[in-house]
Amino acid sequence: MTSLHEAPATGAARKQELVDLAISHVWRHGVPMEATRRDQGPIAVRAQGMQVWDIDENCYLDALAGGSAAATLGHGREDVAQAVADQIRNLQWVSLRTFVNEPAVTLAARLAEITPGDLRMCFFACDGSEAVESATQLVRSYHRQRGNPDKVKFLYRKTSYHGTTLVGASASSNAEFRTWFSPLAPGYVELEACYPYHRPEAMSEEEYGEACAQAIEDEVVRQGPDTVAGVLAEAIPAAFVLTPPANYLRRLREICDKYDLLWIDDEVFTGIGRTGAYFASEHYDVVPDVITVSKGITGGYVPLGAAIASARVADVLVGDGGAGQAKVSGHTYSAHPVSCAAGLAVLDAIENEGLIENVRREGEWLIEELRAWGESHPHVGDVRGKGFLIGIELVQDKSSRQPFDPALKIGSRVTAAGMRNKFMCRATGDVVTLFPALIADRSEVSAIRDAVITAVEEVLRDVV
Repeated sequence: MTSLHEAPATGAARKQELVDLAISHVWRHGVPMEATRRDQGPIAVRAQGMQVWDIDENCYLDALAGGSAAATLGHGREDVAQAVADQIRNLQWVSLRTFVNEPAVTLAARLAEITPGDLRMCFFACDGSEAVESATQLVRSYHRQRGNPDKVKFLYRKTSYHGTTLVGASASSNAEFRTWFSPLAPGYVELEACYPYHRPEAMSEEEYGEACAQAIEDEVVRQGPDTVAGVLAEAIPAAFVLTPPANYLRRLREICDKYDLLWIDDEVFTGIGRTGAYFASEHYDVVPDVITVSKGITGGYVPLGAAIASARVADVLVGDGGAGQAKVSGHTYSAHPVSCAAGLAVLDAIENEGLIENVRREGEWLIEELRAWGESHPHVGDVRGKGFLIGIELVQDKSSRQPFDPALKIGSRVTAAGMRNKFMCRATGDVVTLFPALIADRSEVSAIRDAVITAVEEVLRDVV
């Protein structure tokens, strides 16, 4: 291998050099090192709109908004790039402890305008994991400020994902997290997921929603309401695309109010337009106490996250605005002016280009198209979603909803088939997921429909 101080190689030699350097120096979370070696990266070199090119000039159709749902405006936006460049030239960074800055103030005010209810106070962070961590801190500080320091526990649900900090690992059913990062933070209590597709056969969706909500209340009582601070729950758990029954989140809201709990609606994945509304909770006409956002807030152009608290919560935290103010931690790059400038450009684009309506319209079309295909397919158990958050659950037996043997790794094989066909999709277990950029038009969602059907059928032909 050449030294980094020498002239770089070109062509195949450069590709191999980058792969070797990646294996030696870059930790890819969730990706075994052998996969980087086997797949020779892959190494992305440029992207535009809904397409990503690798170093070999292969062009991939991006149905994942960059891979983790962050590139919500697609790739290569000149307007966002210009906003970032202008802000870097004008004021690249100052500490929030020393100065407030105009982009942060303006973005916080804009977010207050689009969040549901009276959510209004932004606690800026650098990513989604930090936003969730900040949210749990402000919930605990809220209770302490009100004279309830023993309210420290959080309820969370299986199948949800809340980031990679210690809080995220502790509020996770992920076996690897629980093994590798033990001991975890105390006070995180697991609940069963609300998973309508696998509800008892005798139950209607409404009955199931009531039963799942009642399980939350029962656990609060079991733990002792005076020890429980809140519920950490995505309005729509994104990994499995678990769209809940209409009554479930309304009952969650009632339970939180009854026992003086705060609901943290983790919308790091779904927030800022992904579901055809600015926030997924809006589909259910409920207002959380705190919303966390990240990915879509800057379209993936630069990192940013935020926990946004309601007026009721913010007023308690502020207290007298002086020595009696509650404590919530900050970060060096909290309210980074460049990131906030990007956020403002993203919100402008969403509003000016009608992207919320686009997601609602095109997402509904794509879901219906996939359902029509799935109805006659013996192994497509369920197609579900909202807007551009879509899940296709594959099962061994459609009538009994029996899953495939996990050893078959059907979902992983579908994503691998997609990549071979130059198409980016994802799977959690055997739920194949799609979350394209908000800009996708009818021709692009049609291409996504065809590509995911091809990948699924290619894999299932070899298995069944």
